[in-house]
Amino acid sequence: MKKINPTQSENITIDLRQGVNRRDFLRLSALLGAGIASGLGLSACAPAATPPSAAPSGAAPAPAKPSGPSGTLTIAQGVDIESIDPYITTSGASKGIMWTIFDRLVYRDINLKVQPGLALSWKNVDDNTWEFKLREGVKFHNGEAFNAEAVKYSFARFVDPNIKNGYATLFKPVKEVEVVNDSTVRVKTSEPFAELVEVLASYCEILPPKAAADKDAFYKNPVGTGPYKFVSWTANDKFVVEAAGPHWSGEPRMKQVVFRPIPDGTTRITELRSGGVDIITNVSPLLLGNLQNQPGIALERATGSGSIILIPNVTNNPMFAKKEVRQALQYAIDKEAIIKAVLQGAAVPLTSPFPKGVAGGFVDDLKMYPYDPDKAKSLLKQAGAENLKVAFKAPNGRYLQDKAVAEAIVGQLDKVGIKAELETIEWSQYVQGIIGRKYELFLLSQGGVQVGPAATTNWSSKIKGIAWQGYTNPEADDLMDKAAKTVDGAQRQATYEKLMRLVWDESPWIFLYHQQDIYGLRDRVKNFKATSEGSLRLEKTEVV
Repeated sequence: MKKINPTQSENITIDLRQGVNRRDFLRLSALLGAGIASGLGLSACAPAATPPSAAPSGAAPAPAKPSGPSGTLTIAQGVDIESIDPYITTSGASKGIMWTIFDRLVYRDINLKVQPGLALSWKNVDDNTWEFKLREGVKFHNGEAFNAEAVKYSFARFVDPNIKNGYATLFKPVKEVEVVNDSTVRVKTSEPFAELVEVLASYCEILPPKAAADKDAFYKNPVGTGPYKFVSWTANDKFVVEAAGPHWSGEPRMKQVVFRPIPDGTTRITELRSGGVDIITNVSPLLLGNLQNQPGIALERATGSGSIILIPNVTNNPMFAKKEVRQALQYAIDKEAIIKAVLQGAAVPLTSPFPKGVAGGFVDDLKMYPYDPDKAKSLLKQAGAENLKVAFKAPNGRYLQDKAVAEAIVGQLDKVGIKAELETIEWSQYVQGIIGRKYELFLLSQGGVQVGPAATTNWSSKIKGIAWQGYTNPEADDLMDKAAKTVDGAQRQATYEKLMRLVWDESPWIFLYHQQDIYGLRDRVKNFKATSEGSLRLEKTEVV
């Protein structure tokens, strides 16, 4: 059985000493539009400080680390978790929290390779049957035994319409989960489901049947088999977990982990410098000078595998049903100028729907849509949309400089005659608007390392997944159906590459860039590694 194991995206090192001078900054600000000025500030013109120096040679040695979990790690993220139910959470920020408490059957390691989780092994019994051998002796935090019944229950709950799980459609081919014995489960499908294991690497956290059956009680005290157990959640304040004891992957390294939502990037930096938090996410490139050359503070970077895009809703704005209008947006937005001025180089433009290393999702000979406002105007005229007006939504604090990027886009669209009215929305409310398909045009990160789930979630008019916004193309539907049923890895990759060429032209997404995820951390944090998944991974992280 072949698996697609994309390689991890290569980290990028940015030397901001070669940053934007004042003349270039003013030119780029004019190009991006007036709305960007407030988002950039004159700090964009100043050269950044040199990288932090090593600790003084006379510094006292770190104290010996006691045996067993110790210390508290406090993390500041831009957004709060959307729900305490792992089947309702959607963002990478939320998943990083959920995965401290809950395990999946399989997971991706730091190099994005699928590894055994609660399932020790798996195989195809026949084209429509997968068999999983489960770990024995694992218990949930409340003492319930993990077994095949827990897997069956979790699969059923994942697709329960009462849960309103936006990703339930990913399990559409699953027709039955058969308990063979306590440590063996068979997943039977209505058709070949070649990517089941790939899907399970990111979805369907395993829940305890008895505890989860009482929904109200479970929301007060969620129970999993993960290395940490739930302590408390105060919305918009903090989420706390603590070491749960021995775990199949090894003993937890920290006694407690605290997640704090702090939307404002400057406030996150202030908290890090003062010692109020140990790790911060989404460090703005414009604010790096506040962390560089600071004693006891380091930076970690990884290029995200998610594609930062705009998604047009072809139902809410009928003009977006015309390919010419969608393509006009591709040519109207100067991705390279945004990356240079707003993101200070902390991104790479999209040249394919998915990043390099994702088999079937990245097509090497596709070319970035160039900035061509005249071409955009011509396409809009051809479509009869010269005076297009659109309601444009974006989050604030979820992605790197997301509000400032959205403001830049508004200015650029205005130059080709598109009047975009921008509204930024708090993340949990923002997600509900996407699920409810309430927006006309919005900023999001999609894609990642799994082609099949992301493609069907966004583009299939048959499945109509969580991010689908009315795009309908029978050829795209057929290609996704064919790929999902193709067991042979090479043939499946070729089918997805054909799909990528189609959507690159069709433009159900407006392709922008892959952002660089920048983390700030204090020197008491050891063994933390940034990943391209956009979610925190704490398996080896510890504090001293």
